[in-house]
Amino acid sequence: MKKCLTWILAISMVMAMLAGCSGSSSSSGDTAGSSGGSPDEKQVTMDMLWWTDGNETQVMQDLIDEYEELHPNITINLQEIAFDDLTTKLQMAIAGGEAPALSRGTESTVSRLGDAMVDFSEYVDTDALQEEYIDSIDYLYKMGDKVAAVPTEVTANGMIYNKTAFEAAGVEVPTGPDDIWTWDEFRDALQKVVDSGVVKYGMVIDNPSHRWATILYEFGGSLACKTGGNLSSKESMDAINFTKQLYDDGLAVSSVWLSGEDPNNLFRSGQVAVHLSGTWMIQNYEENIKDFEWGVTYMPVGTTRSSVPGGKNITAFKGTGCEQEAVDFIMWVTAKEQNERYCKECLYVSPRVDNANIEYPVRSEEFAIFADELANTVPAAGFDMGMPGYASIALLDLQNFWPEVLAGTMTPEEMAQQIDTDTNEFMQENGYLG
Repeated sequence: MKKCLTWILAISMVMAMLAGCSGSSSSSGDTAGSSGGSPDEKQVTMDMLWWTDGNETQVMQDLIDEYEELHPNITINLQEIAFDDLTTKLQMAIAGGEAPALSRGTESTVSRLGDAMVDFSEYVDTDALQEEYIDSIDYLYKMGDKVAAVPTEVTANGMIYNKTAFEAAGVEVPTGPDDIWTWDEFRDALQKVVDSGVVKYGMVIDNPSHRWATILYEFGGSLACKTGGNLSSKESMDAINFTKQLYDDGLAVSSVWLSGEDPNNLFRSGQVAVHLSGTWMIQNYEENIKDFEWGVTYMPVGTTRSSVPGGKNITAFKGTGCEQEAVDFIMWVTAKEQNERYCKECLYVSPRVDNANIEYPVRSEEFAIFADELANTVPAAGFDMGMPGYASIALLDLQNFWPEVLAGTMTPEEMAQQIDTDTNEFMQENGYLG
């Protein structure tokens, strides 16, 4: 009995923490943020779940403080939690009828919990809203045709390199989008840097899923297509075999995929020439690399150029009693001026079309290259990532099977066939195949 009471109390505490909002008020309809509010407006308090990768909490809190000054009847409690706890806490809160008014999210949050999120078309012109964002990130904030969130930042995969090592080896990197290596030229350049002895390793690639998919798309391949799994296609196999050869030749560090060695630590040590990663590493490396110069160069080109976008969003939940107030805040904080401030101070790429040329306090050139990569993302990436729930299955398969390929316990063909089988099963069960 005592254990039962303890459990009930624990659940009650969680629900109280996650209670969406208190008080009630008719919306002022002021998404632009005019100062003050009607004296007879009731106070509305909204909880907003949030996690941080860097300094986002302070930047968002500053924006919230400004919004609260403009809207004295609104209070927003920013509640920081661990990212790994987000989905579980949201699921518990939604199931208990105590969803928070607001939450930061990802494409996974939308695909898993989109039914519980507000439909923005009930509050704003979503056709106009979608025109404000780059084309390749629909899956970040849409569930089918429903706009279930609004993007705040976007990530892009790309190539960070040890500038000191390349210069010491006498190897020049591409300087513009019209001067890009092919993948074969890149491999030759990487070999020259390693052979010069200035670094121990050629490159590290983050875990074999999202980042490796960039190579897949650049070779003209994809995880899926309208007819089902596509990893066994010639184009996809070309990408797989090229990647495997990089590891077989010792140019890529296999321990990152085989035993989980940290690619960031390896690159920061100065032992590695290239890190295939993404925009989120700029702040990390800007703060932590002191012993050598680094930069960002353009991804090599295969049959095409591409990146793989990811990112974050903000959403509001149904049934809180303050949906309108939550949407009003979201529309304000993601508008051009506020979003520019957020992305500039957090060192993020903006998902907004009108914020493509932000002047950052550091590394504006590097951000511009990542933005160019993002602009060249192929439709195949959007197709793969746009099927709710699919990306987590396919990317987990890649993460599980690539180490087996490198270890020799699975052939590239077997990996491709197995993932295609899983893809076909998923697409059949979810109505994507006839």
